Amino acid sequence: MFLKLYIPTLLIITSCPVFGQEVKPIEEVVISPVNEKENSIRIDLSKDKIQNKLANDLGQILSLLPGLQVKNYGDVGGLKTVSFRSLGAAHTALVQDYSLVSTTQSGQADLSSFPVDFIEKLELITLSPTRTEIPIHAKLAGVVVNVESVHSYVGTNQRNLILGAQAGSFDQYEGYLMLQKRSKKWAGTLTGKIRSYGGAYPYTYLNGNTTIKDRRENNSLQEYFGTASVQFSPSQNHRFQLRISGNDYKKDLAGAVIFYNSNAAQYLNGYGLNGTINHQFKKNRWNVFSSLNYQKNNLQYLDSTYLNTLGYLDSRYYSRQFDLQSQAAYSITEKWGILIGSSLISEELKGKLLVGNPYRNTSESVLGIEWKAIGKILAQVGLQGVFEKRDTVLNSQWNILPAVSWSFDLGSRNKIGMVYRYTCRQPSFNELYYQQIGNTKLKSEKAHIASVRYDLTLPFKRGILQTMIQPFYAYVYDKILAIPTKNLFIWSIQNIGISDAAGVEFTELIQKKMKQHTLGMRINYTFQYTQDISDPKSPTYRHILSYAPLHSGSVELDYTWKKLSFFILTSYLGERYALNQNIPANLLEDYLLLDAGASYTQKLNQSELTLRLTVNNITNKQYNYINYFVMPGTHFNIRLQYAL
Repeated sequence: MFLKLYIPTLLIITSCPVFGQEVKPIEEVVISPVNEKENSIRIDLSKDKIQNKLANDLGQILSLLPGLQVKNYGDVGGLKTVSFRSLGAAHTALVQDYSLVSTTQSGQADLSSFPVDFIEKLELITLSPTRTEIPIHAKLAGVVVNVESVHSYVGTNQRNLILGAQAGSFDQYEGYLMLQKRSKKWAGTLTGKIRSYGGAYPYTYLNGNTTIKDRRENNSLQEYFGTASVQFSPSQNHRFQLRISGNDYKKDLAGAVIFYNSNAAQYLNGYGLNGTINHQFKKNRWNVFSSLNYQKNNLQYLDSTYLNTLGYLDSRYYSRQFDLQSQAAYSITEKWGILIGSSLISEELKGKLLVGNPYRNTSESVLGIEWKAIGKILAQVGLQGVFEKRDTVLNSQWNILPAVSWSFDLGSRNKIGMVYRYTCRQPSFNELYYQQIGNTKLKSEKAHIASVRYDLTLPFKRGILQTMIQPFYAYVYDKILAIPTKNLFIWSIQNIGISDAAGVEFTELIQKKMKQHTLGMRINYTFQYTQDISDPKSPTYRHILSYAPLHSGSVELDYTWKKLSFFILTSYLGERYALNQNIPANLLEDYLLLDAGASYTQKLNQSELTLRLTVNNITNKQYNYINYFVMPGTHFNIRLQYAL
């Protein structure tokens, strides 16, 4: 009850406007509600905000953005997926350095496999019809998470060398390296990281009336990441880039804690390889971007104690994805802009347990416009053709995917905007074929998404206040969900019918400079009510969907003084149901987490040395986001980095 009263009260108090003498916004501002220059609607986080968290992966960072729900199945290396406004995770497109990040098999990115050590900027984009560097497939998704690293064209990191090491609780050790060389026409960047984790953290879990105290077992991890990129600019008008990246991992699968067998020997091993070639042409009013991308992913699931005639289970899957695209944007006048583009994506999955070798070819075209006459209008329409083989049956499907937004100023400090889009996502190969959970009868999931957005910017003496309030509504039919319909531990994928989600997103940033001191506060809050409205005769009619919390949010306080910086972060996740049946037995309790951190940077001629320390879950809260997948209590990370 305390948490339910505390969060709304805090938001009301902190949303009161602050007035004062008007000055220019300070540089630390990280919320960019409407960006005229980049022709999109977005919110972003800066590099310093990201690096100070010492986050294990991209999933921990995305949980700070409004409207995003990160499903967390474990600590370091545990599966993490992101969804937008309770849509399926495949409605959220993850773009890294102009390339769509996805695996052919899962159809979505495992955020635990993306370290944040080299990220320069992170954006949450609602609509971007005339930005050529955003892939077409991402443009047609429900929302875009755009990540720019040191390998991007516009990378701002001018360092030649970054070398770092990190250690943390439960035998966590990491090391990373960046080498970079830039000249007038050439730039080469090499990054790499190695990470190991023991994962034997203690936990307390309440099973009925019995309190279980134990230590997580079979939870170790070994991972390697590497990326190399070369950029060449023969003239001011042309830029070419070649980028190759890969990762290799070996994970123990700890599984659910209830009825857990500590002698279980289950493993997930795999590796991925990604190669990309980009070309950008800019001249006068033209902006043309073309790319060619190839992805290869191998996955092995090994259960050494599986009860079958062999005495073990060794499932292997081999997936390939090839995509190419080209987009051309032209500024007709200062108020008119247009973009056209086409792409082709080819996906294939192979495995011994599959009936045939399923494949999918997707053809997509987009027409986007920008019109700055009465306010600002962004609009796009996409044509998507899907041709696939399921089992031994050939299928085809065509979709028209429109999106439009209108935003305008209400004076010099207020803005308001409205957005509508229709999006359609195909079931992933995992959802169709993986083990016992696959369902080859799945239909594509469609969604109508609408929102109204209000932005307020109030500069005051050596500071600024920014507020965003965004009510939204989403109507989804043929929704795809993983539900334990066979038993508690074997889930299956189903189209549950129709659902809708209504809610509001709230973001506020306050920053103040005082000589050598900088104070800041950022608040994110999301309320959403997501319910099943498929069949009025169903016992779950108007029940809240599984793992869709009503309330979630975070409050962060920052303080910087000379070479020192500190932060305190409070994160809250409300009650949610483990299943679609809204009964007390399925209700998971809410939780409030408290993290804190500090960093110190010492200049050494042309180099610098940075020490960072974070303490997570200071109150040692025993919690789990997914039922029976317990999370660690209090733990720390310490990092030492040298940059030249």
